[in-house]
Amino acid sequence: MKVLIVEDEQEKRRLISQAVNSAEGMIESNIDFAHDLNAAKRYLQANKYQLVILDVNIPINSISGPTVGMGLELLDHIKNNERVIKPTYIIGMSAYSDGVRAAAEEFNFPLWRFLDFSYDELGWQATIKGAVEYLNENNKPPFTADGKNYHVDLCIYVALEEELNSLRNLPVTWEEIKVAHDDARYYRSKFQRGDKELDVVITASPEMGMPVAAVFAAKLIHTFRPKYLGITGICAGVHSKTKMGDILVADPCFDLGSGKWTADKESGELKFLPALYQRRLDDTLRAQIRALADKTEVLDKLWKGFHYSKPVEPPSVLVGAMGSGSSVLQALQMMEQAKERHKNLIGIEMESYSVFTACEFSNAPKPRCFSMKSVCDFGDSKKADDFHDYAAYVSANFLYEFALECLVSRHEPA
Repeated sequence: MKVLIVEDEQEKRRLISQAVNSAEGMIESNIDFAHDLNAAKRYLQANKYQLVILDVNIPINSISGPTVGMGLELLDHIKNNERVIKPTYIIGMSAYSDGVRAAAEEFNFPLWRFLDFSYDELGWQATIKGAVEYLNENNKPPFTADGKNYHVDLCIYVALEEELNSLRNLPVTWEEIKVAHDDARYYRSKFQRGDKELDVVITASPEMGMPVAAVFAAKLIHTFRPKYLGITGICAGVHSKTKMGDILVADPCFDLGSGKWTADKESGELKFLPALYQRRLDDTLRAQIRALADKTEVLDKLWKGFHYSKPVEPPSVLVGAMGSGSSVLQALQMMEQAKERHKNLIGIEMESYSVFTACEFSNAPKPRCFSMKSVCDFGDSKKADDFHDYAAYVSANFLYEFALECLVSRHEPA
């Protein structure tokens, strides 16, 4: 949860911050500080706060001194300005009698509370700690959309248990989280390296295919409000353009089954006319993926880290057209027909187009979507499961490296 402390006096700010940080589950980096009225207004237009702690007597701007009752102007701004993202709860404070008198009427509101601040008697700290712990306990998914704020850095969707197991085997600790009225299984963890920390949620659907992928992608978006939504797992590669184990990044992604069937007027022969509605990868993500793909030491490390059946050489990373189909291809003729749909086709799978579409048509703030899957077969009659585990491992671990190298936490400026 996020807390905004609006206070101009340094020692009062320290004591209030101390009370907030003493609450179980509170993260210090989730506390913002505003020195004056104008700064507080800017924060409230950009962030959703579960708690605002407001000094009644604050300056109007950074160059003026505190004014009695100026903090109450912020309450009026919260109530009447449509650009403000309404905080869940507000606590007003003042150490001076004139501030207490000014606040008495304004804080006569069911979800706002006023506390007498004291440097000597610190009982008020327990009240703030209790409020933070209560709000933190109830700050759980599904999160409400406010049009501006993300609540998770990265969600990852997979369609198979073996793909989920590869994610769960990453060098992090996963905790299963329950979402009210939702039977899906979600796991949450932190991807950490140096100063970077990403909050990550993963899930797998009970079956493959685009319809269920669309449903699960929408659930991830509307439950967790992620900044990024990634897809990982296994796919079929185009034999002439890929090799076993290569990592294929979809750009563009399209639906193989989109179009219409027509009958020839003379012969009556059925013919399929494709209509390729494409989803594109974000330009910045594409550039970052290409840059990471150039680091051969990263791909060598992934290859050497797998100690079971695997190809004879490390994977390459290819960015190109990926087709999503509603059925598994296991015949050379079907693969040839799929290649006719897009001259730059590099691979085929069953979910990515639906996930990209869910992101594109979600409400704001929209997550940025990417798909990176590893080749486990070539969609022909020689299809086998020899490299399924390796492909699932490679795609999951490349996504892990990509996230830590390139993705930006929702708490950092883009």
